Amino acid sequence: LKPACPSRRLGVPPWAAGNSSPALAAMSGVFTPPGNVNCGGHFAASCASCPAGNGRSWCNGDCIWVSSIVGDGDCEHSSFLRGMPELDAQDADTSFYWWMATFVLTALIMLIYAVVYKKKVVDECSPIPSSMNIAGEPLPLLACLKSPHTMLYTLCCMPIVLGKNYWAAGLMGFWPGCLFSFLLSYTPLYPFGVCVRAILSKKVQDTIGHDRSWAQAMIYSLFCMPCDVGRESMEVDAEIGAEITCCCKVEVTSRLMNEMSNVKTRMCPGGS
Repeated sequence: LKPACPSRRLGVPPWAAGNSSPALAAMSGVFTPPGNVNCGGHFAASCASCPAGNGRSWCNGDCIWVSSIVGDGDCEHSSFLRGMPELDAQDADTSFYWWMATFVLTALIMLIYAVVYKKKVVDECSPIPSSMNIAGEPLPLLACLKSPHTMLYTLCCMPIVLGKNYWAAGLMGFWPGCLFSFLLSYTPLYPFGVCVRAILSKKVQDTIGHDRSWAQAMIYSLFCMPCDVGRESMEVDAEIGAEITCCCKVEVTSRLMNEMSNVKTRMCPGGS
C-alpha cells in the first residue's frame, strides 16, 4: 500500500510534503530552521504566517491561537501570551453570563439593604438646612480611615451612601441617588460616572459650605473615589447631626446642638 502523504498525515502544508524531515522534526521539537518558528506540523517565518488561511488547526508548536469575539482570531507566539488563558467566543459568552448573574445578585442584595437603611437611617434624619447653616470643619481626604463604620459602608454599599449624601444635600431623592450611583459604579458606564460624580461632589460641598474646585473634585473622583465618598459622608453626617454605625443604627443630634458643635469646631479646630 502506498503510504499516506506526509502533508495529510502530519498536517504539513503541500509545499513541505516533499521534505518531511523538517516536518517530523517540528512535531518532535528537535530542530527548527533559523529564522523560523515551529507551527506544530510545519515551519513558518512567524506565528502569524502559520495558519496560511487554514485557521487555528495550523497554529500549534511555538504558537498559540488567540480567539476573538469579532473575527476568527490570530496566531501569536506562545511566549507573548505565557500565563494568559485562551479565550474563545464561548468562554466570552460564559463570562458575560457570570457577570450578569453577579450584577443582578448584587443589585438584589443592595436593594434589600437599601430598604432597611432608608427606614432605619434616612427616615430618622433631616436634610441639610438651606439657610442659617453653620458649616463644620472640612475633613482630610483619608478621614474615613479613622471611622470603621463609615469605611465599611463606603466599601460595601457605596451607592447607598451616595444616595444618602445626595438626598441630604437636596440634589435628588434617596432612591434616584442609589439607582443612579449603582448603575454608574457597576457597569461599563463607570468612566462617565466619574465625571458625573465630580459634578455632584462639587454640589454637595457647595451645599455644606466648603470650597472645592471642579479640578479637585475630578481628581478625587478619578483616583480615590471611595475615600472621597467616605469623607463626604462624614461631613454630611456632621451637618445633619447624625452618627451612623453598623448595622443601620443612627443617633441624631438636635439642630441647635449640632449648630453649636459646628461653631465650636470652627472656632477650635481639632477639638482643642
